Order: sequence, then structure tokens, then C-alpha cells
Amino acid sequence: MFALAAVLGACGGGGSGDTPQPRTETVGQVVNTTLKASSNGHTYPVRVYLPQSYAAGTTALPVIYATEGDAPYGSFGSSRFDAFKEAMQRRGTQAILVGIGGTERRGTDFLLPGATQYLEFITKELAPSIERQYRADPKRRALSGLSHGGYFVVAALVLEGQSAATLSFSHYLSTEASVGGHGDLGGLLAFERQVDGRPLPTTLFLSGARNGNAAVIGAPLHAQMESHAHAGLTLLKAEYDTTHVGADLPVFEEALARFFP
Repeated sequence: MFALAAVLGACGGGGSGDTPQPRTETVGQVVNTTLKASSNGHTYPVRVYLPQSYAAGTTALPVIYATEGDAPYGSFGSSRFDAFKEAMQRRGTQAILVGIGGTERRGTDFLLPGATQYLEFITKELAPSIERQYRADPKRRALSGLSHGGYFVVAALVLEGQSAATLSFSHYLSTEASVGGHGDLGGLLAFERQVDGRPLPTTLFLSGARNGNAAVIGAPLHAQMESHAHAGLTLLKAEYDTTHVGADLPVFEEALARFFP
């Protein structure tokens, strides 16, 4: 069962049977809970950040789903979720942030075949739960991942693009994507060719370090997808003079400026 505490007063039971308590932030609130995935049986910690305006507002807000929400983030903050939350607070971004924990499963969840079940968990269980309990706009969802997580973002687009009538996310934010489990760039490009000629009505932001994966993986992938001319796809890229992990926060901040001003 997945039950988040409602910020405006009522509360429900968390995945462990305890009542998750909203934590008051300087700007906004954070709710901690868990959700057990039917697709793979794993229980994921989930953190939800609501901007300060949420409590008194009526507008449905976009939602950013950040994989590896519990990943250590060094000087940027205690976790990837915290670093992203603080970036949103600095900008006054009017969006909901959902940090999905379970970083220890990145070698399973982000790569095929496990990525199929993980994607099903996010799109069929987590996102609908968020949208039932919060003023979340189902037409404005973003998915963010770094490294293997960046690969997962691309894989999610390809997997859904092969068969889904509609895509689950309006924005796919892939940072420093790896080649996943394909072994090399050729394998990744062959995987993407499975959607050659198919419409992809969404935005894909491929980005990262200028001397990192963005150059050797992201750029060729961008060129191939651009040549396919997928109907409806807005394809963007950006590179930064930074490290593999160091690119993550600048990419996120640029995504906020571009897509959630």
C-alpha cells in the first residue's frame, strides 16, 4: 500500500504501517514514505517535495520523478533528492519533486530486462498514486536519471515508443547516459533504432560533461535520433565543462529554466 500524508491535515498509513510525517522546510514541505512495487516485489523509499505555494494553491503542478533519490551527493547536498529540492527552492520552481530511492538496485532496475519492470512501477503504480493524492498534472511529468539512470531515461522512451499509444512523460531528462547493458555504443544505437520512424510526442534532453559520456554517447545518439525525424519529438542537448557526476546539478538547473520556469 502507498499512502502519503496529506499536507493540509489528514494523514494515511505509510508502506511500513507507520504514519509518514510531513517535514516543514524553509520553503515547502517534504513527505517520506515507501511503496512496494507489484512489478518486481521491491519496496522503494519515496520522498515528495511540495513547494511552499502548494498548500494555499489550486493549480495542478508538473511532477519531476528523480531516480536515485537517495544517492549520496557530496558537497551538493545529502542526496540527489536534496540537491534537486534545494535547486527548486532557489529558483522558486512551481513543481512537485518525487525522489525514488533504491540506488542499490541501479544495476538491476536501470538496465534491461529489469528496466521494463521498473518503468512499469513508475508509470503504473507510483505516478498514479502521486496524482491521486496531490494536485499533480498527468500531462506534465518529467523523468530524470544520471549515468545508468540516464540510460534508463532513454530506455524508457524507446520501450514505450515501440508500443504505447501515448508516452508517460512530457520530458525525458537524460544526464551522462551510459550504454546500459548493451556493451557498447553500437548496441545502444541498435536499440534506439527499434523506434525509427515512430512518432515520439515528447521532449528528450540529452546532456552531460563535454569530455564525458555526453560527447561519446549522448552526441551520437542525438545525431541518430535527429536523423530519424521522429514526429512530435523535441530533441535537445547540452554539454558542460565538468565531471561525470558534476554535470548532474547544472543539467537539472538548466532543465528547470527551460521547461519549468
